[in-house]
Amino acid sequence: MHRPTKPVHGTHAPLRRNAEYRRWLVGDVLLDAGAGIAAFAFPLVTLAVTGSVAAVGLVGLLEGIGGLIGMIPGGLLADRFDRRRLRLLASATGILTQAVLVAVLVGGVASVPVLAALAFVHRLRGTLLGFASDAMLKQIVPPAQLPRAISINEGRGAAIELGSGPASGALLAVHLALPALTLVIGHVGSLIATLRMRGDYRPRPAESSAGLSRSHVGRDLLDALRWSIAQPVRVQLGAVAALVNLGSNGALLTVTLMLAARGVPAAQIGLLSSVLAASILVGAVLAPRIVERVPTGIVVIGGLIVLAASTLAIPFAPSPWMIAVLYAVMGLPLPALNAGSGGFFLHITPTPMQGRVGALNALVAMGLMPLSPAIAGWGLAHAGAPVTLGVFAALCALAAVIAVIGPHLRSIPAAAGWVEHARLTGLAADEPRTDGRADDGASADGARVADEDEHAARG
Repeated sequence: MHRPTKPVHGTHAPLRRNAEYRRWLVGDVLLDAGAGIAAFAFPLVTLAVTGSVAAVGLVGLLEGIGGLIGMIPGGLLADRFDRRRLRLLASATGILTQAVLVAVLVGGVASVPVLAALAFVHRLRGTLLGFASDAMLKQIVPPAQLPRAISINEGRGAAIELGSGPASGALLAVHLALPALTLVIGHVGSLIATLRMRGDYRPRPAESSAGLSRSHVGRDLLDALRWSIAQPVRVQLGAVAALVNLGSNGALLTVTLMLAARGVPAAQIGLLSSVLAASILVGAVLAPRIVERVPTGIVVIGGLIVLAASTLAIPFAPSPWMIAVLYAVMGLPLPALNAGSGGFFLHITPTPMQGRVGALNALVAMGLMPLSPAIAGWGLAHAGAPVTLGVFAALCALAAVIAVIGPHLRSIPAAAGWVEHARLTGLAADEPRTDGRADDGASADGARVADEDEHAARG
């Protein structure tokens, strides 16, 4: 017997009264709590096992490549199969891979090849199955509440991160395997929470199941690609995201490895992450009002400028305390930036395309990120911290320049004007036909024609 096909978000009750959203959020919180601790610890675990920052870079590079390989297939899976079942499978496989890591560390048989293989497999399965969870959000939350839901995600992520660094450092002081064990527990919690969800999370209604099974994978992917590149604003933001993710994450990792190589205790290094998380938490409290009142284009561009300026200043910070101040400045605008850009693109992306478009967005945004540990490790070993940090800072500055120069991002209004802006610019999320083909009236390149301009209906 099928679950009801009526969306869970049929009413506009406050998010706190949306039982299905609460279950979704609890699962994500439990998973993120374990993932935050494990993610902070893994480079330090690799450094402790190998004694080489270059090895940390190599393992991180292979981990990132695994994530990239899984993105496009993961987006296709999220648009072709029940997203709740995919989320359950993601939790089950996560339990397995992290349990193997715990066993390897406890048994004392960890090495660069073993850690690299486990990191590759774990990240591959994460992106292969992980897009389903984010794709579910639009099926749970009505469009008007998307900015607030994303701001809540930013806030709970920051709250978790606030304690992840110190907790990870404390666990590492007891045993190298404990952070991975916390991620096992997080996956178990997510599995239980997902089992309690009752909504229908098939990407298409029940009556279109036959059309879905006959649809061609290549055509599905090509439709999403054409739909995405028909939007200059999405292309512009994709270029910005790729550069800023490489630059900012690379700078943060460089600081972590630099301090670890100097003998700074892991718990103290974790305090820097806590400062960043506390700043993001404050920003998350303010983000809903900012996104509702300030034009999204201004929010995104302003946030990128602050991030670039802070990253540029890191190489000149004379002490960890000054780095902590810069971390605090970097974190404040991030929730509003993510809530504005993420909420807008989630709003204009059709529900059946959430997985594919989300995967394409992630591939562009994170396509360069596997280079960050490689650059950080090689740079610290051969060029020194100032030069390495300078390279990452320059990338962030370039991202800010691209954001300012392009006209498309600047024109996005505050959240209250998204619907009208999407309608006037042809970005409205017209749901495609349920057989995977473009709507009648679609142009040859898959973009819908409205008035005299070609337009296309992230998640």
